[in-house]
Amino acid sequence: MTFLWIALAAMAAYFAYGLFTPHPTKRVFADDLPADRVENGYLIPQEVFDPEEETLFKRASASVAAHTGALKKHAARDDETFHEPHWGHTSAMLRGTLKIDNIENLPEPFRVGLFSQSRGYAVVARAGTQKDPDVGLTSTRLAIKLDYPEPVPNVYAPSGEANELDLLLAAGNPGNNGADHTFFARDGHQVAMAFGLKPPSLGTLKTLANWRNIAILLDVRRRVAGLAAPLRKAPVNQDGWAGMPYYSLGPFALGDAAMKFALLPVNPHKVAEHDRMKIDFADFSKKNMDDWLASGEAAEFTLAVQLATPDCIPEPGPQDPPKAVMAAEYCDLAWDETASPYLPVGTLTLSTDTAINTAEIWGNIQYNAWNTLPSMRPLGQLFRMRKHVHSAHSNVRVAHLYGGKPGALVGKCPFSG
Repeated sequence: MTFLWIALAAMAAYFAYGLFTPHPTKRVFADDLPADRVENGYLIPQEVFDPEEETLFKRASASVAAHTGALKKHAARDDETFHEPHWGHTSAMLRGTLKIDNIENLPEPFRVGLFSQSRGYAVVARAGTQKDPDVGLTSTRLAIKLDYPEPVPNVYAPSGEANELDLLLAAGNPGNNGADHTFFARDGHQVAMAFGLKPPSLGTLKTLANWRNIAILLDVRRRVAGLAAPLRKAPVNQDGWAGMPYYSLGPFALGDAAMKFALLPVNPHKVAEHDRMKIDFADFSKKNMDDWLASGEAAEFTLAVQLATPDCIPEPGPQDPPKAVMAAEYCDLAWDETASPYLPVGTLTLSTDTAINTAEIWGNIQYNAWNTLPSMRPLGQLFRMRKHVHSAHSNVRVAHLYGGKPGALVGKCPFSG
């Protein structure tokens, strides 16, 4: 009986601690944020910067770098089938072209940055797969690097600029308004909390000591399960990488507005039916990539842009900020694709006869969503965190896993054409 009372007292203390202490990971927005701004029917995004963000970003970056540094040295250089936990495996590096040829589909104020003129760009694309052992998320990703004619801000260049522009996307469901067209976490607090659980530390105990943190982690896990579910079922799980749609997941600026962008497949690319959670997805994807290369058929995608409008953003809940803040800061927010459809602006073509099958090259090419023009910069806390986290991870990845020199291939990418 004494043990029962002790257990009940401990449970009550645990509940009270989580209930009455300040919530350590939930973002709280000020009540006096300005009202939404709308110009010509389009929402003007509004970012909100938390005072502790830099500390948050450094902690998450250090955790990711430590996780990668703990892996076997030169593992990816010595084994081209190596699959890095959380970050995945590169199936191939491809070359091709991106033609911006439909800018008239954008309202004139948003014909800026990459969409300021009709022209073609040489590109390299890293096609990869990710199987996260902790959250159970398996996905295909495309990282596109353009040969841009003018210097663009670059995270890895010593000068801070390079003639390269990056577009990062992840595969989703081809259906309209798919749940997997968004990121699985809302903000930097949620991601930093998840990163901080491994390797186990005092921070892990501190996180788990508050039941409200556990509730958020379970909610993130629930969202991940919702994202993965449709991708495990036919016919979606029969789409090979060249027949999948890809989404930017989070919001980006487009001039004074906010956008998301997508690559939508023009031609089907079918593979054997499979369950992504049960197969060796890296081996499976590598075989399908080799089969596609042998086919000689180019992969073609339509580059499309979705603009934020008041109608496509959900109505704020009791604890939500205005729509303009939600559009910029909620990375898990679905924008209604019926209210604001994706507008085709260009065509990406990747050729089978220009594949780069050397891990020494693809392992040292570095991408970052912030390697882009200011008029197209990423928006929101989660993307601000990703700038630091992806940079820290990429530098350790190049040096530790591939034995390369971070930044060595900036400006030297093997573009086609």
